[in-house]
Amino acid sequence: MWVDQSRRQKIQLDCIQLLEDTDQTPLLPPDLVNSSGDISFDGTPRTTRYREPTHAREEYNRLRKAKSSVNRHRKFVFGALYDRIFSGYYMVDPTLSDYHLVVTLPSKATTELHIHLVSPYDGDDKCNLLKSVVDLGRSLTGPGNCRGKDVGDLGSMHAIGLKSASSKGVYVTKENTSAKVEVASSLMTEWMQDNMQDVLARIRKKDSDMVVEPTPSLQKAPGSRMMYSVNLANSPHYDNGDTAESVTLWVEEKPGLSSNWHFVLPNMSHNGSNGVIIKLLHGLVISWDGRYVYHCTSKTVPGNGNKTYGCLWSSTRK
Repeated sequence: MWVDQSRRQKIQLDCIQLLEDTDQTPLLPPDLVNSSGDISFDGTPRTTRYREPTHAREEYNRLRKAKSSVNRHRKFVFGALYDRIFSGYYMVDPTLSDYHLVVTLPSKATTELHIHLVSPYDGDDKCNLLKSVVDLGRSLTGPGNCRGKDVGDLGSMHAIGLKSASSKGVYVTKENTSAKVEVASSLMTEWMQDNMQDVLARIRKKDSDMVVEPTPSLQKAPGSRMMYSVNLANSPHYDNGDTAESVTLWVEEKPGLSSNWHFVLPNMSHNGSNGVIIKLLHGLVISWDGRYVYHCTSKTVPGNGNKTYGCLWSSTRK
């Protein structure tokens, strides 16, 4: 339910700790390993579910130390998903309040997550921000050109914009999609000017420092690279190829229909909790730094005829 911005509060949570990877983490382990050859004696893909967290954590760490997992640079386990999420986590529910999470890293430095709900009426006189991001999702088809089944994800991921600052290569995008990228990105920049100006400035500065020239559809975007997910569920991971924080806007075709839709932070603890999860909903924006924050999206149930989308903007890779 949307509450007028003048009545919304911003809650700041400072006492959040992010644990480093040890045998005692993830604090909140995945309960499902989906279609993975890593859990088969002969490499044949199979699926298994864990019924209690201690066993799930032990098995996750066993898989994490396997050669196939070690060679995956983002430090994830193939097909490890959050479906029937174990209890003990702290839930961030942004329905009535925005949040600013100040997280203490193992190094004692801090990083921040900003959580903000966009008004369903936000946009200019001609176009609505949330509708423009949904329209963009409708133009994307197929398995996507980024990650996907080869790394155990469910759903699809589409990369748009520059591949890297050094190569200057770009992802191939349909003309119809490019036009929708331009509209959604411009509107998101306008929204961030009013609501997340510091985050916008940091992403733009990183692109500027790398002397990046965005593609035409992202000239007015928050950053030079876009990642767009459709019905995504993935294993917890780090984005160690990133150069700065990212910002993502989540939307769905039929607002309110999806269930079990969460952004999962498995190694975070608030007041002794085993993990932190953020309830996702239509119009939710989250910014975070994936280089330091272990994160993923749960195995969502979109509902009949519905799709869930995540539209991420960031600076490009080096």
